[in-house]
Amino acid sequence: MSRHTKETKKIDLIVGQKINEKRLAMGLSRQQLADKIGVTHQQVQKYEKGTDRVSFGRMVLIARALNEPLKYFTEVDNENKLATNHQRMQIEVSRNFAKIENPANQNAVNILIKTLAKEG
Repeated sequence: MSRHTKETKKIDLIVGQKINEKRLAMGLSRQQLADKIGVTHQQVQKYEKGTDRVSFGRMVLIARALNEPLKYFTEVDNENKLATNHQRMQIEVSRNFAKIENPANQNAVNILIKTLAKEG
């Protein structure tokens, strides 16, 4: 029997998406997460894409680094909880907006977003 079945590949992908979602929500780069868990940023990318399976020991380190209980990553039955690309972009925009220190620039970005939203 093959070690990688259709079902295990699906689970690996879901776990990877959850890692990616939490990493982005925390504003961490792949390199920052990699440093916290003792792997390369390329390895984190493989975990996130589901191409490499995460060992249990490494999963414990990832859960700690992302401030989530292991249970969060092991609940794979409800895929609807995964962030959509749109939600991920919202998180990224919010994270980048928070880095703008100048209040006038923050206001300008806010006005731009309001204007674009009205056009949509």
